[in-house]
Amino acid sequence: MRRTPARTLLVAAALALGLTLLGTAGAADAPTDAEFTALLEQDAKIIQAAAEAGGAAKGPKDKAAKNATNGIKSSALLVATYANDRITGSNAGGDSRAAAVRDQALKVYKAAETGDFKAAGEAAKALPMMKAPGGEAKKVDVIKAVGEVTPKEVMHHFHKAGSPSFGSNAEADIQANAKKATAKPADVATIAYRVLAMGELNKVVKKGENAAEKKTWDDYNEQMIKAADALLAASKKKSSAADLQKAFSAVNGRCSACHDDDKVGK
Repeated sequence: MRRTPARTLLVAAALALGLTLLGTAGAADAPTDAEFTALLEQDAKIIQAAAEAGGAAKGPKDKAAKNATNGIKSSALLVATYANDRITGSNAGGDSRAAAVRDQALKVYKAAETGDFKAAGEAAKALPMMKAPGGEAKKVDVIKAVGEVTPKEVMHHFHKAGSPSFGSNAEADIQANAKKATAKPADVATIAYRVLAMGELNKVVKKGENAAEKKTWDDYNEQMIKAADALLAASKKKSSAADLQKAFSAVNGRCSACHDDDKVGK
């Protein structure tokens, strides 16, 4: 996520509050069917809007086209990751559909990479409606499937919604709810899943010029994943607004601490 000003006090408070939350955080579950569908519908709309803007741009070097490309690729990466995580080997039909969604998201990514905004938009329309094609489904390495990926591409999805960024607005939502939690449980869960997907991708796509800096990146990322696990857990139970605010503050604090680190956050 991008660095934002005037948050030093919030970072400090979040880090202190988050220590307790992280102590009991467990591994996150993959999205339920309803959560998965909600993520797909939201991200498909983001991709389609970005594809429309990219198609209307003056050319591939136009700023609007670059923003649209980054928005599409980042959303597609996260969709592929949500879907890949749902392949567990315990539900053949569910696994097959998840694999179909993942492979369709990879098509979206590759279309955007070649500047084919029309194909990216059309492929995105099918994401929420993908059916199980049958056959055995297996997890894949999402990063290897698309080739070289930058941290910027992974995190672009967290930018503000709509033009010119075409993100999910997740960063702004996290910051707002860290101040006053107003998000509904279902929306809290989708935000948490987005952070967890980013964290999974960040295990491979790293910042850092040397081993020590990459270790610092890994440490921040692991802390963020644990905080997102706690946020997801809070969304699954009848958490008070105060408890949700603490969970959001922990996520925001870990993201902010990383961004404020000159070695890996810039």
